[in-house]
Amino acid sequence: METALRPIVGSSLWRVVLATCIVLSALVCIQGCGTTSDYESAVQERDTLSDRVRKLEAENESLKAKLEGQTSTWGDHIIALDESVQDLATEKEELDAQLQAEREVAKTTRALHDDLISDLKSELSAKEVKVDLMKSGIRVSMPGEVLFGSGSTKLTDSGREMLLKVGAKLKDTKYQTVVAGFTDDVPIGGALAEKYPSNWELAGARAARVVRLLEAGGVPSERLIAVSFGENEPVASNDSEEGRAQNRRIEIRLRPVE
Repeated sequence: METALRPIVGSSLWRVVLATCIVLSALVCIQGCGTTSDYESAVQERDTLSDRVRKLEAENESLKAKLEGQTSTWGDHIIALDESVQDLATEKEELDAQLQAEREVAKTTRALHDDLISDLKSELSAKEVKVDLMKSGIRVSMPGEVLFGSGSTKLTDSGREMLLKVGAKLKDTKYQTVVAGFTDDVPIGGALAEKYPSNWELAGARAARVVRLLEAGGVPSERLIAVSFGENEPVASNDSEEGRAQNRRIEIRLRPVE
């Protein structure tokens, strides 16, 4: 019995071993094939991720470069704005200073106007003088008949007194003093025409006479100007004696200077 059974047991065992080997080989093959597929998939995923990383890094560098460019541009804008603000601040300071200076000039001019009104009160009442506060300064207007004799350049006593009152206020103030002579439109005739060929010469001579008196009264000569308008710029119609009398006049125009 024992001798007969050994081949059978041995054969069965061999078969079991063989089957086991076959199964194990199959399992190993199956497992090996699965591992290779997973590995290749992982490698492919890794490569894909690497590509994405490289793309993201390139995009990041591009964004950084663009941001740096924008930062530089905005920096230039900020610097330009700062300079503009500084320029505007400087301009504002200059305008404020100019405005303050103009206020001071206006204040001084008004004070001078009020002083002239006060000092020439009697002449103003007699309508021998007119004092106006103008945009550019002060205008003192005096009829020719009050200052000069008919067709003459010699000052009357009352005219000299009135002019010296005006000069007393001007000698210590910084005003350009323009003395302008005006006449009516009646042509110069007779012996007077030999000395003053036209109204222009007569008006100029009268203006020069007033300038010389103001200079003698202490007004600096560099601030005195004599001009002639002759029969130009009338303030009334020359068709009546009253109008012509108004046109024959001397104007002292006071303009503030630095």
